[in-house]
Formats: sequence, structure tokens, C-alpha cells
Amino acid sequence: MKRFTFLPTELVYLFLILWGYGLWNWTLGYKILVSVILLTIFFVLRRASIPYRDTLKNNGEIFLSPVHGVVESIRRDTSTWDEAGVTHEVRISIGPWDEKGLYLPTAGEVSYLKANRGKKIPRNSESQAFYYPVAELAHTDFILTSKNQAKSLMRFIDCIYGIRPSIWLKSGDRGRGAACFGFYPYGGTLIIYLPQNSDILVFEKERVVPGQTVIAALKDIK
Repeated sequence: MKRFTFLPTELVYLFLILWGYGLWNWTLGYKILVSVILLTIFFVLRRASIPYRDTLKNNGEIFLSPVHGVVESIRRDTSTWDEAGVTHEVRISIGPWDEKGLYLPTAGEVSYLKANRGKKIPRNSESQAFYYPVAELAHTDFILTSKNQAKSLMRFIDCIYGIRPSIWLKSGDRGRGAACFGFYPYGGTLIIYLPQNSDILVFEKERVVPGQTVIAALKDIK
């Protein structure tokens, strides 16, 4: 079941048993209501199949989209990420109906992971709401170091109607490109900070897909 949904296997079987029982014993109205509810739950928490072969050639130099969503804004030469100085920034909105899986954008090692409590904001808020002051926002910072030692920050900012992402990796773990490392229930906002010497290859309002859409080309810092 883990191949098709982010729901716990036990919960999936419980839903299926409930559904089967209802189809035999409930009235038509209840059958339709429960069927719609269960199908909606399965659809929202569905898990897509991400092809790994599309990432084999990049060798850690291509930054793929880690989520399904829409690029809301692109800012070049910003200084919002204090640790890295000047970076490029790509903000992606993950809608309530988008697939919620999180996939590594490139092969690398997790060098930092921390969740912070705070204020939740709608994914369609004005741009300035996502930046200052960051410490007061409910967000999770995930720093990935690629094979070429290029660091990128993925900042997940929780939506007012959602919860923080569930991330299975921890600091020091390594993974291959397009490997699933968690999911983001109900969606939210993802802000990606990339090295200044990288080339941004997406545009605003573009829909991005993990394992297929190239966000940026990371140049070899060596």
C-alpha cells in the first residue's frame, strides 16, 4: 500500500474493510457518502510514481523539482538565507489537490534539518509575508549538500489549513535523486534557495513535477 498512498497500511486496510461492510449493509445514501469521503482521502494522499532514470545523468549538478506545484515567484541575488549570503530563490505553491510527496531534487547528503513552530500563513499570501520575520513563521528547514558540495535550502512554510511536513530523513543521511523522503499533508509553500552561481531554468506560473522539471543547473563550485 505504501507504493500508492502515504496513509499507514493499517489505516488503508481499515478503510477498505469499512467500505466493504458498508456496501453490503448500508443504505444507498450512506454508501455514496462514505465512498466519496474515502475516495477523496485516497486521492489527496496519493503517491505518484517518480522515474529515477531521468536523474541518473545529472550526477548532482541538476536540481529537479522536489514537489508537485506551481512556481509563484523567482528572486535572483537575494540575501534571505543568512548562512549562504547571496542566493537565488524559487517559491513554489503546493495546492490542496497536488500530490503531496517530497522527492530529493538531486543526489546528496542532508546537512541540516529543523522544524520551527510559529504562525501559519495561506499559500496565496502576498510575497512579503513569506520572508520577514522568518523566525515567527511555522516552517521546516531542510539543507541538502550535493555531490559537488553545493548547498541548497528547502524551506517548507506551513499553510494555515495544514500541518508540518513529515520527513523521514535526518541530518547525515544520504539519498539518490528523486528518492521519496517524506510528504506534506494538505500542502503549503516551499521556498528553495540555490547557490548564486546556479542557473534558474523555470519561470513564474510554471507547473513543476518531481523527477522531470529542472529547477536549476548547479555549477561546480570547485
